[in-house]
Amino acid sequence: MNARVSTVRDVGSEAVARELCPTVFASLRRSDQRRKAEQYVLGLLTVPGRKSIRKIAARTRGDADDHPSTAAVEQSLQHFVSCSTWPWADVRAALARHMESALRPTAWVVRPLVIPKAGSHSVGVARRTLPGLGSPVNCQEAHGLWLANEVAGAPVNWRLQIPTEWLDSPTRRREGGIPDDEPRLTPDGAAANTALEVAAGWGLTRRPIVVDLFPTDRPTHRPGDAPHGAPGGASTAAVSVLSAAGLPFVVRIGADTDVGTPADIALSGYRRRTVAAHHVMSAVHRLRRAVEWTDPASGLVRTSLVAKVPVNLTGGTVRRAAGGERPLVLVGEWDKAGGRPARFWLTDLVDAPAGVLLRLTKLTRRVDRDLVDLTDEVGVRDFEGRTYPGWHRHTTLASVAHAVRLLATAHALHPAAAARVPLRLPATAALRTG
Repeated sequence: MNARVSTVRDVGSEAVARELCPTVFASLRRSDQRRKAEQYVLGLLTVPGRKSIRKIAARTRGDADDHPSTAAVEQSLQHFVSCSTWPWADVRAALARHMESALRPTAWVVRPLVIPKAGSHSVGVARRTLPGLGSPVNCQEAHGLWLANEVAGAPVNWRLQIPTEWLDSPTRRREGGIPDDEPRLTPDGAAANTALEVAAGWGLTRRPIVVDLFPTDRPTHRPGDAPHGAPGGASTAAVSVLSAAGLPFVVRIGADTDVGTPADIALSGYRRRTVAAHHVMSAVHRLRRAVEWTDPASGLVRTSLVAKVPVNLTGGTVRRAAGGERPLVLVGEWDKAGGRPARFWLTDLVDAPAGVLLRLTKLTRRVDRDLVDLTDEVGVRDFEGRTYPGWHRHTTLASVAHAVRLLATAHALHPAAAARVPLRLPATAALRTG
């Protein structure tokens, strides 16, 4: 969000919450559950600093007519989040439908979320070696799916990455409330499944799915650069899963990821038809074209050099949902004319111009900015409980709080637009996949 947005982001949040909550919490059967959900969201929006249940309870107690003790309210909210049975998926789907109408998203963006932890008892916590950090980090790792356009993004679905040591431990599974059917997934497989859940029955218009599991938008031209969870180069599970489901995608890969080049593409200096992505882009650098794009994080107009070349994925055929091999395009981006390619993407949007594809990838910067300005501000990483259901309910409620803050800002800046955040990019729903 820009500075002007930041100064007005709290304007009307409570009024928007009162309007939005009945819609997104309609699936909660009991009125007391719907009331507690709204109280929790309002607490996330208004309490300062870390959004602990104790702080939220103190804020909620002040609004109550019967003057309950803070301890009683805290216990009630704790039970509502961690021990109740309300289905978070229904709330997320309702939120997604509302935000699709409000945002008119250009794409669905999947990004990782790392939640540092001090202890070892929070569900899914483990010591992980993450890109860009020298030593292992004790943390939870999750993936969020955002509906995004150039000016705003909103998270609507989350998947918590459960390490093997948790899945293999009956005690940890029981204490953490991990479902019996929780699948074993690689990080990028989990990221793809975050999108599959949304596409399966939430009633949204399908958009290109942009998957970027690298921790920041730093260059990835160095051999060995990898996204979260990948030992070296990028795993291509996300490409395979999304392709098999028939979903359009733009997936960021590592410099070392091997791709196959068609026979009619001559790569100077390379005889093999299986070549690392950075070698392919270096060989076709004369195909680069300058593309201007507006940085969603800063609003500045920037220029990148971009090239695209048809490829296929090695190590297994990428199939269409209806059968048959699915053609792909490798997209490379250079930050500087004389440097190496900085970022690499695989996509099945084979007919899309390079500029359109580049601008889709930059939506990750929109998401990263809104994560800092909005989602972190409403406490998405602040869950103090230890269970799988509690974590999912908290992140669901934090996503609702994010939406409230975003819509309240839109109301303040564009009163005539009501709850609609203005969109400045053309829709890409018509982009044809291969």
